[in-house]
Amino acid sequence: MVGSSQQESFARIVADVAAEMLAIRRDQTTIASLFWEVVDYQFGWDLDDPAETQRVSGKKIRPLLMALVAQAISGDYQHVLPAGAALEFLHNFTLIHDDVMDNSVERRHRPAAWTHWGKYQAINVGDGMYALANVAIARLLENATPPRKVALAFRIMSQACLWTAEGQILDMDFETRDRVSPDEYITMITNKSATLIEAAAQIGAVLSTDDDALVERYGRFARYLGIAFQVRDDYLGVWGDEAQTGKSATSDIREKKKSYPVLVGFQRAAGDDLAILQRIYAQDELTDDDIDSVLSILERVDAVAHTDSIAHDYYTGALNELDATGINNSTQDLLRQYAEFLIQRWY
Repeated sequence: MVGSSQQESFARIVADVAAEMLAIRRDQTTIASLFWEVVDYQFGWDLDDPAETQRVSGKKIRPLLMALVAQAISGDYQHVLPAGAALEFLHNFTLIHDDVMDNSVERRHRPAAWTHWGKYQAINVGDGMYALANVAIARLLENATPPRKVALAFRIMSQACLWTAEGQILDMDFETRDRVSPDEYITMITNKSATLIEAAAQIGAVLSTDDDALVERYGRFARYLGIAFQVRDDYLGVWGDEAQTGKSATSDIREKKKSYPVLVGFQRAAGDDLAILQRIYAQDELTDDDIDSVLSILERVDAVAHTDSIAHDYYTGALNELDATGINNSTQDLLRQYAEFLIQRWY
C-alpha cells in the first residue's frame, strides 16, 4: 500500500512535472487562441487564476514513473522533467484523438474536448500537442544534457508513438472482427498502452545512466507493468465504481469494446451463452438488459478471476525485472509500491 509519506513524494514529483508543462505552455507565442483554449481545457489550466490551475488533472503515470526510475538510479529526477512533460503532452495527444475515434463524450469527469470544439479542431489540437511534446523534450538541451542522450530520448519517445499508433490501428480493426483472441488483445495493448509506459522508464534510465542493460531491465519492468495496468483498466471498465473511475459503470460493455474480460467471455462461453454474446455484440446498440446478460455470462465463465490472474502474472513479471536491476534504495521501494498501486487501484 502507498502510505502518506510515499503519496507526498509522488505529489511532489507530479507538481514538478505540472510546473514544467505549464512553463512550456507559457513560453509559446499565441497565434490561434482557440488552439490554446483547447490545450488549457485538456489540462485544467487557468493562466489568469493560479488557484484554478490543475483543478482538472490526469494521473501523470508516465512522467511519475520516469522520475522515479531516474531517482532510483541517480538520486535525482530534476534532469528528466522536460522529457516527463514531453511524454505527458504526447499521452494527451493520443487521448484527444482516441476520444474522437471512439466517440467518447467524457474524459476526467467532464465532457471530452471534441464535444466542445468539434472533432476537426480536436484533431488539430492533438496534432499540435504532438509537436509540443517535441518542443518539450528539446528543452533537455537547456539542462546541459548531452546531445547524444537527447537524441536517444527523442528516438525512444518517437518509437513509442509509432507503436501506439499501430496499437490503435489493431484496436479499431478488432471492433469490426467477429472474434479476437485474448492473446491478440495482449499484443494490441502492449503497443497501444504499454509502450508509452515502457518509454517513460527507458527515458528515465537513459538520461541517468550509461548502462544499457539497466535501461533494458527498467524498460521491461515498465512494459509488463503497462500491460497489467491496462488489464486492470479493462476490469474497471466492466466492474468499476463510476464515482471513482470518472466514467459510466459498464461503459466498456455498452460501447461494445472488446476488452479483456469480454474476450475471455467469448473464449470460454459455450452453447446458449456464446449464442447470446454473439447476438448482443452483433447489435448496433445495447440495452440495459443486454448489459445485464453480458455481466451474467462473464460471471458464469469466471472472467473476474481470469482477468485478475492475467494482470497479476504481468505484475509479477514486472517486479522480477525490477529486482533484476540490482538496485536497492528507498526510491526503488517507491517504484514497487507504485506498481502495486497501479494494479490494485479502483480508479
